[in-house]
Amino acid sequence: MLASDDAPRVTTPMPEVSIVMPVRNERLRIGAALDAVLAQELDEPFEVVVADGASTDGTREYLTRRAASEPRLRVIDNPQQGTPQAMNRLLATAQGRYLVRIDGHSSPPPDYVRRLVDHLRSGECEAVGGSTRATGTSPFGRATALTHNSRLGIGDAKHHYATQAQLVDHVAFPAYVTDRARNLGGWDEHLVRNQDAEFDFRYRAAGGRILLDPSVVVDWHVRESVRALAKQQFQYGFWRFRSLSMHPGSFRPRWLVPPATVGALLVGASLSWWLPGALLLIATASAYLVFLALAAVTLGRRSPLSVALRVPLALATLHLCWGSGFIVSPFAHLFARGWSPGRISGL
Repeated sequence: MLASDDAPRVTTPMPEVSIVMPVRNERLRIGAALDAVLAQELDEPFEVVVADGASTDGTREYLTRRAASEPRLRVIDNPQQGTPQAMNRLLATAQGRYLVRIDGHSSPPPDYVRRLVDHLRSGECEAVGGSTRATGTSPFGRATALTHNSRLGIGDAKHHYATQAQLVDHVAFPAYVTDRARNLGGWDEHLVRNQDAEFDFRYRAAGGRILLDPSVVVDWHVRESVRALAKQQFQYGFWRFRSLSMHPGSFRPRWLVPPATVGALLVGASLSWWLPGALLLIATASAYLVFLALAAVTLGRRSPLSVALRVPLALATLHLCWGSGFIVSPFAHLFARGWSPGRISGL
């Protein structure tokens, strides 16, 4: 029985693969995620280690019950609750030669881990991930999924749309060589968001080739409400600037589009009493509204009307909240006393 860090372990063969899952308050989806993970078709022993971040919705109790009857499953505590803290605790306890991350709101197919690990075994790369297919259930969630699966929403993040295998700078739900990840010191615990992209930057800088195999697909469940999406995207933008300040070489031009749009709208609005300011506001707002209308037609043409009508709102929430977070980040860094991850993480 493996219900906690201190519980006695059932003797099992030493795993080649450690599938690790950082979770917190995932009770609605953790059952399906665990079913998918435990059903992985591997030719070598594997373990599943879940780090629970002090869940309050019954997630921990559910995990404890599952671990009691599943010797491959271990549950550990993550009292600090954050994702990088969870990943570092998981990295420390993992027994496998390869480390594969799966989230509690994702659904990998049965061959997902095997196909990733086969790439590592072949020696063609030192890290690998597949395509991420966003999914949603509510009309707004489905509209949000459409934006995540398109360049109109997510820019040139290749793990959302690429069709050819290629070396990239970042992948989602990846597989790593465990010792390489340990040698890097794990994930930066100062980063509330974007710690995975920052880790991949250091992984590549240390000589690790990161492969994207788009024929391997994992479903990922998006935020289902405007408020949840806005909070998530603001944090993504905020912490993207923080990781960029740490690694200027990671810069991508696409990151400037959302903050430039937000900045033009703010400057135009604040100077709307002045003709140039009013013209800037009208031009920026008009161009963005046209973009949203065209995007709604392009992305929603094969969806129910209830979904298509929500595409502009999903796109605007994604772009404007991400851009706002990116703009706010340097000011928070300059005027706050030290860096305050907790203050932003609690938004």
